[in-house]
Amino acid sequence: MSELHVKDNFRTNPLSLQPGGDTVKTIHQDGKIFVYDKVKRPGAYIKNISMYPKNTEHGPIVEILTSGSGREPWEI
Repeated sequence: MSELHVKDNFRTNPLSLQPGGDTVKTIHQDGKIFVYDKVKRPGAYIKNISMYPKNTEHGPIVEILTSGSGREPWEI
């Protein structure tokens, strides 16, 4: 599986540009993993990304992992 670390210029929340927070990894149906660092509110973030269309270029998100929250993996 290949991981893509999402750069700051693709982030929409200004809090994601500040140091600190959790790392959230989304694993898609095709095995592609997107890594988002500096997530301050992982629960809200996961709720938001779970509402995106299920048929993306990489297929739907099949698993979400977080660091620091002690609640991994998240169910979709």
